[in-house]
Amino acid sequence: MKRWLLPLAAMAIFLSAPVRAQEFASNANSAIAVAPPQPGATPAVDYSIGPLDTLQIDVFDVPDLSRTVQVDNSGFVVFPLIGQVPASGRSPNQLSQDIAAELQKKYLKDPIVTVIVKDPASQKITVDGSVILPGVYEIEPHTTLMQAVALAKGPDTVADTHHVTIIRVTAEGQQTTVFDLEDIRDGNAVDPFVHARDVIVVDVSGTRRFVRDYGSLIGLAAMLHP
Repeated sequence: MKRWLLPLAAMAIFLSAPVRAQEFASNANSAIAVAPPQPGATPAVDYSIGPLDTLQIDVFDVPDLSRTVQVDNSGFVVFPLIGQVPASGRSPNQLSQDIAAELQKKYLKDPIVTVIVKDPASQKITVDGSVILPGVYEIEPHTTLMQAVALAKGPDTVADTHHVTIIRVTAEGQQTTVFDLEDIRDGNAVDPFVHARDVIVVDVSGTRRFVRDYGSLIGLAAMLHP
C-alpha cells in the first residue's frame, strides 16, 4: 500500500532538490520496526550513536528514501525531506522514532523506519596510564572495566590497581569516577560497564615506582663501580 501523501511529481522534486538543514526536537509516536541483528551490525540495545558511525536507514515501502549515511563530526545525519537530524547520543530506536516523526508531519502516513548501525566507528575507548600497552581500543557492547584494562594487556609493574579512573563526557559535563580493580577482582565491588569514548587511566603507584627506580639506580651503580 502506498504511503505517500504528496503527488508523485511533487515528491520527485523534493527528492532531487537539496534539503535545507533544520534542527528539531523529536516527539515521535510513530510505529517503529526494530530490525533483527545482521552480520557486522551493532545491536540497537544500549548502543549510543556517535560521530562517524555509519548507519543504514530504511523506510518501509519507500525505497527511494532508504540509504546508508554517516554521522558527521557534529553528531548529525542529513536525511531527504527533513534535512539535518541530531543522531549523536541517540539509540538506533530513538533515531528511528525521530525520523519517522518528522516524515509523518508532512510527507508520510504512519511511516515505519529502521536504523541499523553498520560500522560503529565511535565505539572506542582510550586506556592510558600505567598499563602495558596504552592506546585506543574498539569495544563491544557491555564491555566492563576489567575487560577494558585487559585490552591494554593489563596493569604494568608499577600500576596502582586500587586507583583506576574512568573519565566520561556527558551532557552535564565531564564525570570522573575512581574504581578499585582489586575490590572488583575479589568480588567486593561491581565491575562497571564502560561506554564509548570513555578514557580509562590506571594510576602509577608511588611506592612501586620508587622501588623500581631505586633498584635501577643500584644496578647502574654496581655496573659503574664493580
